Amino acid sequence: MPWTEPLASPDELRRCLRDLVALSVLPAAWRNYDMRQIGDSIAAALITMLAADFVLIIPPSQDNQLTELIRSDRDLNPATLDHVRTVLKQENAIFGGAKEFSVADGNSGNNLRMATVPIGLTGDAVLAAGSSRATFPTKTETLLLTTGANQAAIAFQQWLGDADKRRFTTLVQRSTDFVGIASLDGHIQYVNPAGLELVGLATLDDALRLDLLDFVSKEKRRVVRSEIWPLVLRTGRWKGELDLTHFGSGLPIPFLIDWFRIDDPRTGEPMNIATVSRDLSVQKLAEAELHLLNDSLERRVEQRTIELAEAHRKLVAETLERAQAGLRIDELRNELIHMARLTAAGQMAAALAHELTQPLTAIINSVNAAKRLLAHEDHASLIIAQDAANDAAAQALRASEIIGSLRNFVKLDDAGRRDEALPSMMEEAGALALSSVAPLTVRLSFDFDVKARDVFVNRVQIQQVLVNLIRNAFEAMADQQQREVTLATMAIGDDMVAVTVSDMGPGIHDDIAGRLFEPFVSNKRDGMGIGLSISRSIIEAHGGRLTAKPRPGGGTVLRFTVPRHGVADAC
Repeated sequence: MPWTEPLASPDELRRCLRDLVALSVLPAAWRNYDMRQIGDSIAAALITMLAADFVLIIPPSQDNQLTELIRSDRDLNPATLDHVRTVLKQENAIFGGAKEFSVADGNSGNNLRMATVPIGLTGDAVLAAGSSRATFPTKTETLLLTTGANQAAIAFQQWLGDADKRRFTTLVQRSTDFVGIASLDGHIQYVNPAGLELVGLATLDDALRLDLLDFVSKEKRRVVRSEIWPLVLRTGRWKGELDLTHFGSGLPIPFLIDWFRIDDPRTGEPMNIATVSRDLSVQKLAEAELHLLNDSLERRVEQRTIELAEAHRKLVAETLERAQAGLRIDELRNELIHMARLTAAGQMAAALAHELTQPLTAIINSVNAAKRLLAHEDHASLIIAQDAANDAAAQALRASEIIGSLRNFVKLDDAGRRDEALPSMMEEAGALALSSVAPLTVRLSFDFDVKARDVFVNRVQIQQVLVNLIRNAFEAMADQQQREVTLATMAIGDDMVAVTVSDMGPGIHDDIAGRLFEPFVSNKRDGMGIGLSISRSIIEAHGGRLTAKPRPGGGTVLRFTVPRHGVADAC
């Protein structure tokens, strides 16, 4: 053998052959080994075959990191190994070809003979061995070292390839998508577990008995056969949505299909069709729910819009109602004022016309008679004329007495009386009274008894009384800085309700206190003196009484009573 030196003996030759055979059979034991176990096995074999002090293996780098595998003699100083590593880096042995060199051992004073062989044709893996023997390495030892490096390269490459396959297989097996492979004619060759579960198949054998079109829903088979499959064979890929069949329920399942062609890396000819497809059921359900939610939201927005429009309509109606209420108050105020004038004038006119007709007629007759008699100059005519004048004077006195005695000059009836809410009546009357005075100049307050809410009255007439009393109170305080009127109610037994109007004015003059409710008697400088008289007539017509008394601390309290709930008895 030209690549070995002459052997010293047949035993040496036998030993060399034995070692070569041993190295050649090692790969049979590496089938289930990882890279570290493979490297350690080679290192253990070589350190014995070479009678070396150490064997160092640096496997192919993983993630740019080198992991050392070392076998060494027990007596070898660890510091020597560190020195060897340093020298290897300096010599850049792991990046070069086969090398032989010496390394000085400072601890023992001896030199270590080193031999390095790259593992594989390229890369950073290296197999290194060292011995203190001066003859190391012989050609036979170099042959064994090279053979070990070659075997390691083959084993490492195979392990790395198998590792890629294992990772790919694990990825496919654990994928939640449908992963499948079919022949060019559509016969199923592989479906991953998730794919089997998605279409309702129990085992891979069940899928291997089927054709690709069996997986497609019946409605889509024609388009797959005539359009999509030829397109994949021609262009190499098709991606889109397609319904597959669930073999258990028979229902269609929406999938995002990605079919692609696998070509032979050596010839470039098509070999298989593969797919990685995703179940869209959850997505479609979510889209449907989102669509329903959007529809529901649109309906809610529409309903809310309708509600807002209705609320706006009600607001406009309330605003209009308030405006109409203001107009009603104005109309009611004008009606009360007009009624007060008409009532006063009508009552006075009726009373005067009825009561004064006879005395005035007698006066006219007597005066005319006296006038005719005075035309005669005789004594008898003068005496008769004097008697006629006396009769006229007597009738005039009688007319004066009639005017002074017109206390109840109007008789009011029960027309228009019904149950009314007293607080609202009083509030409306207060608003009417306040409308005739300057803003912020007076203050009107209410104190309502919850037991005195409903009364049986003519609403307009009682509000006329209230407006008259409140205005009188305001006018009584015209010269004061503080102007406050209080309206209060109080139940009296089961039949009557009392209403009081209190002011803080100067009170009633003593000279008219006893005649306050008589016609033409007034506490005001320019008053006509008929308002309180008319008010008393209205209250008495309702079966109540109108009185006045001083207010403790100054002012006047006017009080009247009216019946409750249709009661007509006087208090």
